[in-house]
Amino acid sequence: IRVMSFFRELRMMIFSILRSAKAMVWVILVLSLSFYIFGIIFTVGTYTTLDRIEDWSSEHTEDLRNYFATLDRSFMSLFMSMTDWVRFFEALTLLAYPYRVLFLLYVSFTMFALINIVTGVFVDSALQSNNEDKIITAHEELEAKKEYLEEMRNTFEEMNDGGSGTVTLEQFEAKLGDERVVAYFHAMGLCISDARKLFMLLDGDHSNSIDINEFVDGCYALQGQSRALDMKIMECQVQSLHNRFTTFATTLRRVEQIVADLPHVVAF
Repeated sequence: IRVMSFFRELRMMIFSILRSAKAMVWVILVLSLSFYIFGIIFTVGTYTTLDRIEDWSSEHTEDLRNYFATLDRSFMSLFMSMTDWVRFFEALTLLAYPYRVLFLLYVSFTMFALINIVTGVFVDSALQSNNEDKIITAHEELEAKKEYLEEMRNTFEEMNDGGSGTVTLEQFEAKLGDERVVAYFHAMGLCISDARKLFMLLDGDHSNSIDINEFVDGCYALQGQSRALDMKIMECQVQSLHNRFTTFATTLRRVEQIVADLPHVVAF
């Protein structure tokens, strides 16, 4: 789980890319269709403007010919204009005014409308991938918990030599005297410094013996470091005990006062 959590961002990125593959295909098709339609218009405009033979060899029309003389050049020029449209607009200044306005409309459509829509599609895919990743993470944590509980059950079976289904304090201390068992508990996230105290924590019904449910549930609750929720629960419990002791002390003082007043009442 720790390893998978460390690579969570990478996993989300991969899931987002895979999930966005279908959207990417549609984006390429829409962009290609836009390049094709506008490319035809600007190529026709170029041939209409350069209606003389000398125009095709003039240095004045070199940029226009290099960018929009053929459909494939127009297609590539429109693609490159998404990052640097100014130089292509300058090449189109030789065409009629409507072509320049149409090019500006094309730039506005691709840069401000289409690209933002595409960005929104990819962001939505990333959010959905994040939700799926949370489900996967939760499933991995459940699997890790299942494996942990299974390991604790196996440990309990090793402690339960007599097969009675319970482990006494003597059996517990004897097993924890083995350094291998202590190292195993440390590996499972349990820091064992006092076997007797640990046994008392696990023995929820105070029967001086622990069964498999007490052992497994107790070990799972005690593993790792204290969480904020655990500390908050303890704080609430301490506050509840404080309130009860305060009420008890107030009642005790009242009883003490009544007992102190009894001789005066009897004497009267």
